[in-house]
Amino acid sequence: MTAPDAASPPMTMAPAPEPEDRTYGARFISRGRLAARALYWLGWLSFSRRSVVTSGVEREVYGLGVGALRLVASASLLVGLIAMFQVAAQLAPYGAETISARVVAWFAARELGPVVVALLVVARSSAAIAGELASMNASGEIDALRAMGLDPVKYLVSPKLLAVIVVLPALTVLADALILTGVWLGSTAFLDYSTGRFIVQLRESFVTRDIAVGLGKALVFAVVIAIVASDEGLSAERRAAAIGPAATRAVVFSLIGVLAADTIVNAIFYFIPGLI
Repeated sequence: MTAPDAASPPMTMAPAPEPEDRTYGARFISRGRLAARALYWLGWLSFSRRSVVTSGVEREVYGLGVGALRLVASASLLVGLIAMFQVAAQLAPYGAETISARVVAWFAARELGPVVVALLVVARSSAAIAGELASMNASGEIDALRAMGLDPVKYLVSPKLLAVIVVLPALTVLADALILTGVWLGSTAFLDYSTGRFIVQLRESFVTRDIAVGLGKALVFAVVIAIVASDEGLSAERRAAAIGPAATRAVVFSLIGVLAADTIVNAIFYFIPGLI
């Protein structure tokens, strides 16, 4: 055995970049690829009868949706009351506080309902999704799936994506109803509206198109939340210390993604004639 040449420098490998050091362009490309793969498997997942797959989706729906019911219900009721107070206070100097319920009902269907639900789901579930996948990555479970010839996106990401797509529109409908309940409580208790008058204004302002816009936003937000959180979890460093930062990044980028998607949808509807 010969000794290594003292003149030659020791061979070192360049350290891999930390996930948090990824550029925004790299994150965008990574999430686009992940979204394409997850949506590819979504059709198979929707019609699969395998018990292991269906039970996984049911577990995700329960964790992401049923577990968030109390949070969404209480927050939506309070948001309805707050919106009613604020709108009525702004319209009072013009003697137009009588149309407060009409204004809030329209805004609730298009904006308040889907955005409030999306932000609550981000706060509650994005960190959980990213933390779970980052933990599996750190413990080698995802490498084990690949070694067995199983696609982690198929069995880990797609069930979460399908669950969020199911849960978010359903929670949005619930939030719309409870926001309107808060508006009704505020208008009858503090503005001396009659229930009949409130219903009349609700019928004049609440149309099917408004509900469709809100549900469309909810679907877009669902894809953003699931893909961003999953990407941060899968790209985390393979060490336990990286789980927390991955969960934090998932919440931050999910919030930004939801607000950016909402801005784009609003720009499409409000700046293209005929779509509003």
